[in-house]
Amino acid sequence: MAALFDLCVGLGQHCESTYQIRRITGQETAHFFDWLEIDLIYVQQAFDNDFQGLLEPGRMALTTDGQGAMDLDAGIEFYHEFHARPGAELTLADVEEQLAAVREKMEFLAGRWRELVASPARVLYVRQDANGVETAADLERLHTTLRDRHPGHDFAILWLRRAAPEDLDKLPPGVVYREIPLLEGRWQGDDRAWDTLFATLPVGELWP
Repeated sequence: MAALFDLCVGLGQHCESTYQIRRITGQETAHFFDWLEIDLIYVQQAFDNDFQGLLEPGRMALTTDGQGAMDLDAGIEFYHEFHARPGAELTLADVEEQLAAVREKMEFLAGRWRELVASPARVLYVRQDANGVETAADLERLHTTLRDRHPGHDFAILWLRRAAPEDLDKLPPGVVYREIPLLEGRWQGDDRAWDTLFATLPVGELWP
């Protein structure tokens, strides 16, 4: 695997991918989109805006289940960064109180991202579309943005879904689609399926 890429970096949208990337590669270094619930349109927005305007006071809300916080402008749901007081449920006051510290962390990770795309490292990005709503056109736009904004960046994208999209034939070179099944009752996913996925990565398609 090390011969294929130097780093494997997740682009959301499900915690399953973060867990599996770390388990398989042994990489523990944190990256911006780790553990984040985020639609691809907002990943694209983060790249377009260079991660500006994140976690602004007054622009936060609780997630619909009340277990996390959502940045209304960035479209990011945070389930691991904001914490309720012992014995209590998370409140918006908790979120606002902790906002500065979380923003500092995310700004640091955004800086790490900028260093990564300016480095000579070969990077495999993994985007897990667990909801099955993304299209090949969406991934083409993401790939084009990364290529055009960072022309020296050596990267490929592995796009994962539960079932194939209708426009699969329109994927650009450097983006590879694979399926990962849902394992009921285990948010971490199917270890065996993920092991097979990484053992059979098509380097010639990822880096044509």
